[in-house]
Amino acid sequence: MSEQKDLTQGNLITTLLTFALPYVGANFLQALYGAADLIIVGKFCGSSTVSAVATGSQLLQTLIFFITGLTVSATILIGKAFGAKQYENILKIINTMTICFIIAAIILSSCIILFKIPLLNVLQTPQEAFTETGKYIFICSLGLIFIFAYNAISAVLRGLGNSVAPMYFVAISCFINIVADIILVGKYQMGASGAAIATVFSQAVSVIIGLIYIRKGNFVFKFKFRTIKFDIETAKELFKIGLPLSLQDTLIPLSFLFLFSLANSMGVAASAAYGSVVRLNAFMMLPAGSFAMALTALTAQSLGAGKLDRAVNALKLSILFAFSFGLIFFLWQQLFPKSAIAIFSTNTDILNAGALYLKTFSYDYILVPFVFCINGFFFGCGRTSFAAVNSIISAFCVRIPVAYLLCTLITGATLYELGIATPAASVLSIIIAVLYLFYLSKNKKLVSEKN
Repeated sequence: MSEQKDLTQGNLITTLLTFALPYVGANFLQALYGAADLIIVGKFCGSSTVSAVATGSQLLQTLIFFITGLTVSATILIGKAFGAKQYENILKIINTMTICFIIAAIILSSCIILFKIPLLNVLQTPQEAFTETGKYIFICSLGLIFIFAYNAISAVLRGLGNSVAPMYFVAISCFINIVADIILVGKYQMGASGAAIATVFSQAVSVIIGLIYIRKGNFVFKFKFRTIKFDIETAKELFKIGLPLSLQDTLIPLSFLFLFSLANSMGVAASAAYGSVVRLNAFMMLPAGSFAMALTALTAQSLGAGKLDRAVNALKLSILFAFSFGLIFFLWQQLFPKSAIAIFSTNTDILNAGALYLKTFSYDYILVPFVFCINGFFFGCGRTSFAAVNSIISAFCVRIPVAYLLCTLITGATLYELGIATPAASVLSIIIAVLYLFYLSKNKKLVSEKN
């Protein structure tokens, strides 16, 4: 396994696939990692515990999106520096990122612990699941430092063209998480607390392995904790690029948390069904998300090397590959929706509620390849602010209002009506992004002025 790879050279299709497929593998394992808690809890515990883990993990996923948004900025900056062969800047970026993320992890963990109860109330957590949800959130918040560390390590490696090592790290973590879930939840009946402990422990192991790999690998830099130095200008650049991404990646899941609260208000079965679909979507959306993330790194390296045409062609290929997967998932959910929900629960009420949601929501599977990949291209070009604003507009001007209106104006509304909101938001996002892409292309402004 090569520690680093120049993505600006070689056949584009081969380069894109060999770089993106490990992303798919890593994201699949990450989704399996999260789904394992829900699957195992569903097998050994009741609906209230399933609802607790579903609600708590949805909040945790929102925090992970916030962290990922910050770490992607490191991938972009490192990718550009590597593509331009400015190797001396890479260690400066890594050192500054490390200090910033340690501080951010401490602050975020403290906030979650302090405001745990208000958060549960905002989510309209069912009373039967309230206590267990609180325990799950508390334990997972203590492990946020490991989430920061894993994403930071992965961001560095992907900026250097290495998407294989992060896949191995998460594979090991996923295996440990599943084994720990079976022991703590299955054998010792620890419920949501056991699932949370398994999650934190497996993440810690993944980080340790990643740090060893960084220290021992043959990279263009040598990372040592005792020589870490903070650079204020680099920090400003990291946050200038990362904060729009982080804002987007936080607010968008918050819009889905609002949808979750609407599902929670429909009862425990609807809550558990919605939580199961959220886990399912982690798998269904991962090809589009993976190609978009790979496109970000490839675009960053290509622009660093002055190869804009290569980045544009990669965008077209990424949309094509991601849409192919999305079409398959769409057809599956239209024809056999209950077969997917059955992975997480065999409860009849949960199966029926989940099937209703997927009938309408599944249209998003053929829309997100365009949304994700165009945004991934914008990220690599340094235009993170536009992508963030576009996503936020579609979420708060379409997804939330449509969901609220349909679920409050229609008497006896179910998850079927709730599922319409997300595809509607994606349609608006695509229209705005395509118009902006044509504008930039026509005026030769695809690359941000400072790139």
